Amino acid sequence: MNDENKKLKPGLYIISLPIGNSKDITIRAIDYLQSVDEIYCEDTRVTNKILSIYKIKKSLKNYHDHNGQKVRPQIIRKIKDGKAIALVSDAGTPLISDPGYKLVSDLKARELYVTAAPGVSSPITALTLSGLPTNNFYFLGFLPNKDQSRKNLIEGIKNLKTTIIIFESANRINKTLQDLIDILGNREIAICREMTKKFEEIITGKIIDIAQKIVPKKLKGEIVIVLYGDNKKDQEINLDEIINSFEGEYGPSELAKIISDQTGFSKSIIYNKIIKLKEDD
Repeated sequence: MNDENKKLKPGLYIISLPIGNSKDITIRAIDYLQSVDEIYCEDTRVTNKILSIYKIKKSLKNYHDHNGQKVRPQIIRKIKDGKAIALVSDAGTPLISDPGYKLVSDLKARELYVTAAPGVSSPITALTLSGLPTNNFYFLGFLPNKDQSRKNLIEGIKNLKTTIIIFESANRINKTLQDLIDILGNREIAICREMTKKFEEIITGKIIDIAQKIVPKKLKGEIVIVLYGDNKKDQEINLDEIINSFEGEYGPSELAKIISDQTGFSKSIIYNKIIKLKEDD
């Protein structure tokens, strides 16, 4: 490691921190944290806990969505005055669904130095653990809080062929899974939580099966959802099998309601599929 008092080039140092396991930090990240003049973070209490593990004592200041407009000019001025400033997140890589991109943009516009000490990132960690295709993916971040806005956003990604990564909180996961079923159908999914920690849990399977597994549980913390891309053909085959398993026991409307209640598929989609199957017979 570098000498704690090594003078760094003036600029912004974007530093990734662990997402759960304190050993998941790079040597270069520790070097930078020891050597910068100040560290800007979301929550000084959280960052202090991490720094204390590595016996690092530095001046900490807040940088978040609520004070960014006020603090950015201060950081820019300090860098112009020759300071080396670190930006960290509470966990993982800064700027990934975290504040910071406006700061980097402003610094770039002024041709000031910006670099990064890359490290662990929860979207990438979840993707590698999901068992879903990794050759390309779409990172959606957090879904909107309002029901209609969330549904509109999900509607907008339903035809994407790539693997989709979503951040979600434990208290909204059940509602989000229902929206995914209603709009996207019963796709393959991975629910990733407590990653890199002792009780890491990766739940994989079809959305309906996963929803049934986790509804009785009281999950905590933030969750990363990894979702299979558009696979309409597979969904139609599965729905056909479900409909055919009833072998004409009910009328179309009643059967659509029964299957909708059991699976979470839209009743209208099921009804149209029942009618189509009857016409094809």
